[in-house]
Amino acid sequence: MQTFKNTVAGTFALVATFVTVAAATPLRAEPVSVSVAYGDLDIQSETGAARLDARIRRAAYEVCGQADVATSIKVANCRQDAIGAAKAKLAMTGQVSELKLAAR
Repeated sequence: MQTFKNTVAGTFALVATFVTVAAATPLRAEPVSVSVAYGDLDIQSETGAARLDARIRRAAYEVCGQADVATSIKVANCRQDAIGAAKAKLAMTGQVSELKLAAR
């Protein structure tokens, strides 16, 4: 029963809880953003934080794209900036006092 309640609560939270990963990509002049849902996760738990970290990283890769050798440093910086901005935005929501996401 508790699992069902958690699933229902997570589903409702999912609708309203998003973080935006945004970055000025090296290949585009205008900023691009992607919403990352995290309302279904317990970001206070290690597992939930790791899942959110993976979602943010996937979104950063989507926003920043792939790179050849010539642009790989710019793309890596873009990804780091996008991930950092998303983590900062999460911390500012007040839902967590300190966000500890898994490092790779």
